[in-house]
Amino acid sequence: MTKAYVSAREQFALFREPASAEQPPLVYFDSAASCQVPDTVLQAYLTYYQHGHANAHRGSYPLARQATAQLESARRELAAWIGANPEHLAFTAGATHSLNLLAQGLQLDWQAGDEIVLSRAEHHSNFLPWQRLVQQHQLKLRWLDLDPYTGALEENWRAVITERCKLVAVTLASNVTGQCLPVAAIAEHAHKQGALTVVDAAQAVGSVRIDVRQLGCDALTFSAHKMYGVTGCGVLYLTSALQEKLEPWLLGGGMVTEVTEAQSQWMSGVQQFEAGTPNTAAIIACAAAARWLTAERKAGLSDYLLDLTKQLRKQLQQRQWLQLLPPQPSNEGLPLLSFFSADVHAFDLASYLAEHNIAVRAGSHCAQPLMNFWQQSAVVRVSLAAYNTAADCERLCAALDEAYQLFTDAN
Repeated sequence: MTKAYVSAREQFALFREPASAEQPPLVYFDSAASCQVPDTVLQAYLTYYQHGHANAHRGSYPLARQATAQLESARRELAAWIGANPEHLAFTAGATHSLNLLAQGLQLDWQAGDEIVLSRAEHHSNFLPWQRLVQQHQLKLRWLDLDPYTGALEENWRAVITERCKLVAVTLASNVTGQCLPVAAIAEHAHKQGALTVVDAAQAVGSVRIDVRQLGCDALTFSAHKMYGVTGCGVLYLTSALQEKLEPWLLGGGMVTEVTEAQSQWMSGVQQFEAGTPNTAAIIACAAAARWLTAERKAGLSDYLLDLTKQLRKQLQQRQWLQLLPPQPSNEGLPLLSFFSADVHAFDLASYLAEHNIAVRAGSHCAQPLMNFWQQSAVVRVSLAAYNTAADCERLCAALDEAYQLFTDAN
């Protein structure tokens, strides 16, 4: 019999801090924005700065060679973690950096009227770079629409991706609803039309096992801080074929083999996309986070969070004054729930919860096209992670009831 998973709360220093009457224990429900970082990942980060800090890919002295070896070991480890080869993995400052690098560096034969297809579920980071590209080349932006009731793609989504489409950029899961999109099917259909597929996996990486071979995409990116790593590290998967179509967006040290007054020669492979001093500590910590996450998943983390999210959904659905988005989700998706109330504004709810040391996020969540689709200006988002418990969910629901009573009585 498999032992039941126990919350990893004790592995995070933040949750070991003593509570007081004035400051109750923190309930952190904003992991969709940034996860807290476990002790083992922080130790890997700190150990590098204490005992191994040097500029990778630069010096020939032992400390520099050690830093280079650690960075390249992390590259191999993270590549294997997503089913890729190391030569297909570049490091960036984050998913936003990666997506801009792609949008500004892609050397396609753009013709006026060519199409780029996005889903309504996109975060602004996977919308704004493509919107600019559309404006620069007089392209056409088309949308994969959603079912307003389930959050799933509309059944006719394949008809949107035609032979005029040059690129599809799609999220693996919505950062507002937590719903997963059929990325493998999208990539397969896009390739039949001759289009490239870019996947934003930033929101999903902490909850969904990623295998680029199964997804069949041309590019995929995520950020370390969404998967229990530290900020400042992004991972960008690029097929060999796509690398040949991509010009470096950032230029500088570390990505050239020769520089003359007349011209310069880029390095071959992914290092041409890694100009400047790499954030080696954050990259090492990202690999440590992948190891930690793999171990926790083997211990039952995924099922634990799925059950916890189901329980919380039921609790929220019992409150008639709250409405969840989407009303009836098409799949279990991520451990993430968003809701709103016709009686109490999302920002008022979030502020009241903050006063009781319950951290949630309210707003449009950098997904205004999606919010406009549902005709909402703001929703409250609750995102769960390895350190959350059933007691956290009970505190949230009790505080929501108090907030509703307070604001409705005042009105």
